[in-house]
Amino acid sequence: MQAIVKRRALIAAVVVVLVLGIAITQAIRKRSHAASTGVADATAAAVVEFTPDDLTAVTHRTLSETLPLTGSLRAVTQATVKAKVAGSALDVLVREGDTVKTGQMLAKIDARDYVARAEQSRGQMAAMSGQMDIAKQTLDNNRVLVEKGFISKNAFDTAQSQYAIARANLDAARAVLASSNLSLADTIVRSPLDGQIASRSVDPGEKVAVDTTLFSVVDLRTLELEAPVPVGEIGRVRVGQPVRIAFDGVDTPIDGAITRINPAALAGSRSIMVYVQVANPGATLRVGMFGTGTIALGSRPDALVVPSTAVRTDGTRHSVYAISHGTLVEQAVQTGTTGEADGAPRGETWTEIVGGSLLAGQQIVRNNLGSLRIGSTVRIVQPAIAPAGTATAAAASAPGANPNAAR
Repeated sequence: MQAIVKRRALIAAVVVVLVLGIAITQAIRKRSHAASTGVADATAAAVVEFTPDDLTAVTHRTLSETLPLTGSLRAVTQATVKAKVAGSALDVLVREGDTVKTGQMLAKIDARDYVARAEQSRGQMAAMSGQMDIAKQTLDNNRVLVEKGFISKNAFDTAQSQYAIARANLDAARAVLASSNLSLADTIVRSPLDGQIASRSVDPGEKVAVDTTLFSVVDLRTLELEAPVPVGEIGRVRVGQPVRIAFDGVDTPIDGAITRINPAALAGSRSIMVYVQVANPGATLRVGMFGTGTIALGSRPDALVVPSTAVRTDGTRHSVYAISHGTLVEQAVQTGTTGEADGAPRGETWTEIVGGSLLAGQQIVRNNLGSLRIGSTVRIVQPAIAPAGTATAAAASAPGANPNAAR
């Protein structure tokens, strides 16, 4: 009996040992499989692909130092035409956008009252002229009589005074007539300059008062860009510096020059307004158009530069993604001047590298593609070329298309 019990206990112990062994073996296999899978995933994740267009080389170029500028256009020569006399507008001959010449009639105000006043003034002047003639004749006669002793000196003095009064009355009548004629002429509203009608504030039949604004006339041949410059940068700006400005809707950037600098800073923005004169012979520009440009401040020859899009900024720290021995690394840099580089496409900005370990010829990532995994193996892939005539090929050939962005 005891032998049977011992045998059963031994069998149970053997079974327990076998079960534990199988469980341990399976756990080891699962762990090994998971470890090998993780290594494979890590290996796959440690590769980053770029197309050749995603990369560029650090290079030496002549860097044109520039200062960005944004503002709106205003006319150098413009005028607000106001009514000089009160009355009803009988004719309004121009509308917004019409081209006008200096002296051209823009509107006509009812002149009947002014015609009557001018006629009245003319009649008064004629009466004063007659009185002066009588006073002059009397004075001449009295001069002869006083010389012969037929009249007293007091009588002659009286005649002389009457003549002076008559002459003064005639002068006053002439002034009144001139004023009446001027008011009559002012019933014709004329353009003070060559230009275009920017606004019209009167309609036929409308009554206008003195100093009522009727029209706004602008000369588009010469415009100026009014733009703010930060106070900290104004010391680098000078009258005569060239400026290149791009406007929405205008294909070619416009060249201009700084003509004036405001002596006072704006209280709110702590900036100073500068004025850039822009020629507009073809009248392609309009008042109020928004423009962006750069002021040429100087140049730095043989500067070590990278595209400004390659520089990553985190607070005061600047860095670029570079390729070192086939591996992606992040290298801290110290930046200097930003501007256009000699030989680079116009409008593309480059940044000078004044400190750090970047070397000329070293490959870097051209654009800020976000956070990339440092230490990843870099693989250069060629863009896929779709068969000619397919929709895919058309999409790939569209401007700005990048079928293989870095991933």
